[in-house]
Amino acid sequence: MQGNAHAERGLVLKRIGTVAVAAVLVAFVAGCGAQKADEPGQGVVKIDSGVATAGGALIDTLPAAPTKGLAKGLTLPLHTYTISAADGYVWHAAVREQWRSCMARYGFADFGPPSPSLESVTAQVDTAMGRRYGISDLDKAKKYGYHLPDDAPEAPYWEPASGAETAVFTGKGPELTEGMYQGKALPEDGCRGEARRMFPMPQSPEGNKIEAQVFKDSRADANVVAAVEKWASCMKEKGFERKDPLEELDTLGISVSSPSAGEEEIRQAVADVECKQETRLISLWHEGEKRHQQRAIASEKAKLDKEKSAKDAVMGKARKAYEDAAR
Repeated sequence: MQGNAHAERGLVLKRIGTVAVAAVLVAFVAGCGAQKADEPGQGVVKIDSGVATAGGALIDTLPAAPTKGLAKGLTLPLHTYTISAADGYVWHAAVREQWRSCMARYGFADFGPPSPSLESVTAQVDTAMGRRYGISDLDKAKKYGYHLPDDAPEAPYWEPASGAETAVFTGKGPELTEGMYQGKALPEDGCRGEARRMFPMPQSPEGNKIEAQVFKDSRADANVVAAVEKWASCMKEKGFERKDPLEELDTLGISVSSPSAGEEEIRQAVADVECKQETRLISLWHEGEKRHQQRAIASEKAKLDKEKSAKDAVMGKARKAYEDAAR
């Protein structure tokens, strides 16, 4: 199991450019055995003491950008149109509270799905933007090499208790009679279906598609190409033959599925970040991608605005539920 967990974390490093946060959203429900996700996520979010302890006022203080390293504070124009880690946190919390409220109506007062953690927001942002152009945090490189940090442990697997609890949650099971539990009608597809209809998963497929394409385009930006060449020269001076900061690590003899980073991996990761700092690769690439995104937004604004409107409507409802539960 340990090896599989590290392998799953390592896959993130192979994903260049955007992290489709819609996939991150399903991570919470993917970890719940009876709540099947529609697509693979980035891993299950860590749990904490619950939404009510977080406080609705914290929503606007959740990080939207990395808080450390060369990518500190960096965001991109298309982030306005896609699903943020903070959106995911609030949506997770709203769905969870709806599950609990519904289950309580049928006598399951202690229904205990895991809640998302505030730490998970920082971890997701650091992974998505902090590694967008390759690793960018020197302190983490010194400690973890190219491995993902282990300071945000995987959440435990969770599923409803077998029998009546699962039946009420899913709306299926021998404990039910003609869609009823102990004489009380269930929502279609149980409490899970009720929450799904109340809080549909926010989506931004058009924004994600444009973001992925623009990232590819940004790699051909003249300033980015020049910066990458300077970075490669810097790496060579430090003893490493590298052509691209987003090269497949396994072709370099680096296995991020191993339990931890070895000395040679750490040495190369440190050189990688130091060369990015010397050549300003992160800031130049970010500036280039930002320009490409601004042009793409101007070209596709009608589509993006329509999608954003739908996303904001879903998230507005989730935010209100979050704030109500936190009072």
